Amino acid sequence: MISARIAQKLSPWVEGQAQAMTKSIGSLLESPSLSQQSSSSSLHYPIICVANAVKRQQGPLSSILTKARFSDQQLSLSINRIRRNMKRLRDRRLLEIALTAMAAQQFRSQMERAIDQPGEWDNWSRKDWTDELMETLGTTKFQRFVSAVHRIAQLTVLATPLAVMAPLAYVSDAVHRASWRYALWGIEQAGPTAIKWVQWATTRQDLFSPEFCQYFGKLRDETVGHGWESTKTMLEEDLGPLANSLELENTPIGSGCIAQVYRGKLKEPVGQFTAGTELAIKVQHPDIWQKVCTDFYLLGKVAQVLESIPVLNLRYLALVDTVRQFRDIMLPQLDLTLEAQHLQRFNRDFASNDRVNFPHPLNYLTTKRVLTETFLRGKPILEFNTAPEPVRKELAHLGVELTLRMIFLNDFLHGDLHPGNILVHQADTGEVSMNILDCGLVVEMGPQQHVNLTKIMGAFSRREGRLAGQLMVDSSSDCQANEQGVQYFVDGIARICNEDTSFIEHVGDKITDICYLACRHHVKLEPAFISAALAIEIIEGVAKHLYHDIPVASPALRFIVQAELMHKLEKMSLW
Repeated sequence: MISARIAQKLSPWVEGQAQAMTKSIGSLLESPSLSQQSSSSSLHYPIICVANAVKRQQGPLSSILTKARFSDQQLSLSINRIRRNMKRLRDRRLLEIALTAMAAQQFRSQMERAIDQPGEWDNWSRKDWTDELMETLGTTKFQRFVSAVHRIAQLTVLATPLAVMAPLAYVSDAVHRASWRYALWGIEQAGPTAIKWVQWATTRQDLFSPEFCQYFGKLRDETVGHGWESTKTMLEEDLGPLANSLELENTPIGSGCIAQVYRGKLKEPVGQFTAGTELAIKVQHPDIWQKVCTDFYLLGKVAQVLESIPVLNLRYLALVDTVRQFRDIMLPQLDLTLEAQHLQRFNRDFASNDRVNFPHPLNYLTTKRVLTETFLRGKPILEFNTAPEPVRKELAHLGVELTLRMIFLNDFLHGDLHPGNILVHQADTGEVSMNILDCGLVVEMGPQQHVNLTKIMGAFSRREGRLAGQLMVDSSSDCQANEQGVQYFVDGIARICNEDTSFIEHVGDKITDICYLACRHHVKLEPAFISAALAIEIIEGVAKHLYHDIPVASPALRFIVQAELMHKLEKMSLW
């Protein structure tokens, strides 16, 4: 008969093996008749007896074993058999874990080899436009001073009537309406810098009134262009005899703040393009380079003065750096040969995806002021909001995947991917594809900013708010926050992550809260993070307009993991 002393001695060891035995005897406990199990079972007869005992009466194992009727010899044999089998189970589990880890590492290595980093990172450098800007304004300080004074005079003449009408608008509805019309006209006359700023402002309904956003929102769709004679003169100056190979319609099909677009076709073969090829010819507005360069020169000087006043304590806003970033985004758009290079890069990045198309540039007929590209047909994407649900769902998924790939894998993001620049072509078979236009504005981060973005977005996807906040502080190029401010900022990011809603699914609301925390605690956010978040917000809005239940978080996580593999990061979002 088993004694209580032996049972007491056996109990701690059995209890220690309980976790390892759980899976093994779980199937036995669920079996309708354990007594039918053969003694030749892999667990042998003693384990079956223990399992039967556990099934008959639940309680401490010492109590169960005490009630079992075994001789000391049977007990010794049973313990030895249990120990041998438990070691076998343990060794088997260890082997399974080792094989799984080996397979996971092999899979990760294969994925890392399969996901190539952008080739442009090999010799990465960001162009500084300061020299070209200064050269445009003049080689001496006096020449730059004259250019600045002339531009200030132009802007003052435009602003004076509005300053006179503004107080009268409060007492007269007619003056109020006239002031809005004049403000719209004045901004268009002020040039691309003012138009771009207002276009951005109309997207921030959290900062500006609905009336402001609605009225000036017209500038996002159409601006006043220049006449046909100016276009004809520019084509002759820039293309020379090659201009005769183009046949253009005299009326532009669209006009933006930098250029206007004409529809045309080739009269004769040019390169790989045959005669009759439909074209879109973008012609820059006259004399805008001088205006934009002078505007940024003035903005830079104003920012320097404001940051130098100690009482204002505005250094944490990094006004000079903000002006420089805006300048480096704006000036490349004035060189249409760069847009042709962007089109070539986009066509290369999406060469394997026949559902996404970009125009092909004709380099022979492209200069800094003239861009000739193939014409893409299609309807604006928002016209498909009444299409059948499968079509809307497909377009929503396509738009989300397109944007996430640009951000996390290609590091080449279309910086103006609003609905007006997305056309949809539907084939006779019903299959839809996206045609992306106006690729002058792009966001390229470079290897260091991209890995920072990947780490931050990975932390957000894992809801590791403190890690995300600390990474945002560490990656900041000029953080003005003190130790307490950093702590408050990190705590705030942690609270945002702990909310029930997903960061990716509600990126618009989240980025507003993050920007508020950054301003309050003097933490400068990196432009890469802001650009990526705003791009996701824009395409998410378009996608949800087409198909409200479109999931954004799951594809975003997939691309984040691929980016982590591309950078060979130790901690991945799936672990």
